[in-house]
Amino acid sequence: RALRQARAFRAVARAGRGYAFAGAPTVPVTVAWGTRDRILPYRQAALARTRLPAARHLDLPGCGHVPMHDDPDLVTSVILDTTGVRPG
Repeated sequence: RALRQARAFRAVARAGRGYAFAGAPTVPVTVAWGTRDRILPYRQAALARTRLPAARHLDLPGCGHVPMHDDPDLVTSVILDTTGVRPG
């Protein structure tokens, strides 16, 4: 509710309706989707896979819309794997 009531929410939502990424990423891309996301439902991950076929697509089991809260270790691992950074 707080997000929906934010001053810029409607303008951003309207602007996003017609947006479609066109092109190919030039950096490593990972799309990690929470299987329990109630804002961006998990079923939309299938569309992401078709729109970004070169990306690595991962499920975040049991995670909702804020996966870094639900499973911080998993999110950290995904970020480090994507960036190629290893703790030293």
